[in-house]
Amino acid sequence: MADIIDIEAWLNDAKERLLNQFGQNLLFLGLQGSYNRGEATAQSDIDLVVILENLDFSDLRAYRGIICKMPHNDKACGFISGKNELLNWSKSDLFQFFYETRPILGDLSKIISPPSSDDTKTAFKTGAETVYHAAVHSFLHAAEPAADLRSIYKMLFFVLQAKFFIEHGRYLSSKNELLGLLNGPDKEILLDSMAEIPQKTPDEIDCLYEKVIKWASENITGAHRL
Repeated sequence: MADIIDIEAWLNDAKERLLNQFGQNLLFLGLQGSYNRGEATAQSDIDLVVILENLDFSDLRAYRGIICKMPHNDKACGFISGKNELLNWSKSDLFQFFYETRPILGDLSKIISPPSSDDTKTAFKTGAETVYHAAVHSFLHAAEPAADLRSIYKMLFFVLQAKFFIEHGRYLSSKNELLGLLNGPDKEILLDSMAEIPQKTPDEIDCLYEKVIKWASENITGAHRL
């Protein structure tokens, strides 16, 4: 599609600019998100991961200057950190980060170790709690509940990834790959997330919220069985 960015060319350009600026201080460059999963649309962001040996505010200024000069800079987002900050990050919060990130430069496993089984279970339960809270809050208070539901489904996909990893020891990055191996309520909720929400009526939107809240509740209360 003409609207899809040539992501490999964009990444090569970004790598060259970042190396020119940071040199050996640049430990890792990676890609996350829909471009990494092969699911990008014209609206997709470019989720870049940048890890520096040491990161101070002047580095952030320099990084911002580089991104501002990149083509499609309005699509650029992601995560930048110093090595020590990442080493001291909560391990349960690094599950999706560790397995989702495709290396462009460097090796993430040489900076941080994989999350443990307990870390992954914590990530799953915390994610289900976040989905539950977000869905209840949005259903009650959102001005545009359909728009909020898209964001909730994005969070829910990450929770499904963690749950599948706990049960089967495999990280599946794409929705279609995960869909083919799920069953029951997990498969149904992922199918709902992949449907066209704008075509739903208000009553159908309410039904989707009900299903999300029920799914999150059952996974919060049943997390100890995983």
